[in-house]
Amino acid sequence: MTQHDARGLALSTDQPASVAAYEQALDLFNSLRLDPVAVLQPALEQDPDFISGHLLMAGFMLSAIDGQALPAARESLAAAAAAASRRRPNEREQSFQAALQVWADGDMGRANRLLDRHLIDHPRDLFALQLTHMADLVLGQSTMLRDRIGRALDQWSEDDVGYSYVLGMHAFGLEECNEYARAEALGMEALARNPQDAWAVHAVAHVYEMQGRVAEGIRWLTTDTSLWQQDNALAVHNHWHLALQHLRSDDHASALALYDRAIAPGPASMALDLVDASALLWRLGLCGVDVAGRWQALAPRWRDQAAWGWSVFNDVHAMLALVGAGEAIQIEAGQRAIAAVPATAPAPWWREAGTVCEAVMAFGEGRYGHCAQLLFPLLPVAHGFGGSQAQRSLIYLTAMEAARRAGDAALWEALQSEAAARTAAAVPERPYREIEFKAA
Repeated sequence: MTQHDARGLALSTDQPASVAAYEQALDLFNSLRLDPVAVLQPALEQDPDFISGHLLMAGFMLSAIDGQALPAARESLAAAAAAASRRRPNEREQSFQAALQVWADGDMGRANRLLDRHLIDHPRDLFALQLTHMADLVLGQSTMLRDRIGRALDQWSEDDVGYSYVLGMHAFGLEECNEYARAEALGMEALARNPQDAWAVHAVAHVYEMQGRVAEGIRWLTTDTSLWQQDNALAVHNHWHLALQHLRSDDHASALALYDRAIAPGPASMALDLVDASALLWRLGLCGVDVAGRWQALAPRWRDQAAWGWSVFNDVHAMLALVGAGEAIQIEAGQRAIAAVPATAPAPWWREAGTVCEAVMAFGEGRYGHCAQLLFPLLPVAHGFGGSQAQRSLIYLTAMEAARRAGDAALWEALQSEAAARTAAAVPERPYREIEFKAA
């Protein structure tokens, strides 16, 4: 007898226990709590022909946006294919598997386009919706972060299991499209429905960051935090947002303490955690804070975990750490790997990635004018870098500080004016701003 998930989607299994494990693991993933893999694995061992379960596991691996997780994703997809030879998959499972296979083979962009159609046909496929939302973020598709959820909303009701997570995703998409009031309201609604929605917490934190609402941002991320601070995949990133608010208030000491307490990678940190660590240390360095010792500790982690050529976003953040630590041999290896990515590579922005890495190296060597010259033409197309607006601001901030240190007053003043005009609350990014221009 075919089983169904909590949203009415058919699952190719006849075992209710498999469906129960599927739902529990999916809810953990939706709220970014740990550990959905540990919940799902025993069910797959008991029900090796559970096709949707294998696809769920493959998606968990792909969601890490970490090249080192690709072999495990491919193993799960192979298990799903083997199960399909014994138990016929339904159309939704076939569609989903086809897209995930393309992703696991290295073409996230094409996989995302396949998932476009999959979600038109299956708008209540919550896992596909969240996984594609994450891919949109990595690919820098800001409008799709909003519009993909918008396409599905009419097929959901407030009584549906998982509805709050849909609202949380929509809130983040609205924020990335500068619709801050709607984003804040929807994020608050999602949390009222489900306080464990860490993505909704994250969406509201983004609103406060982009509007320069420092006191509210700090209060938001230091009050009632128990549901996301422990055993949550977003804990490091939400702490990173808190550190950004400290930087806005020129409180470098608090940001540095937060790095040491909650952001510096632990033994189990994934690539996205290393990204946050690199991004915060680089920003602190732009502020003139001495973080040399911390770079020395972070660079070996990237040396071990960097999967060059898989993610532009990750590769640039790896280069930040290597430059910060002065890892000349590893920098050269990273450069060669990026240069070797063919022009036909499916991932976006590879040519620009090489330019950004060159600019980062120029900054590290004190060639600030060259750094600014390289970065300035990329600012209008920075969305291709991937990540959120807050994350992509690293390119802008580096260009601005490089201009200041190079003595290029005209460029520095122009970028300062742009920052002030763009910030919704007209609060410039103070930690990267001097009251008067002073060349380094």
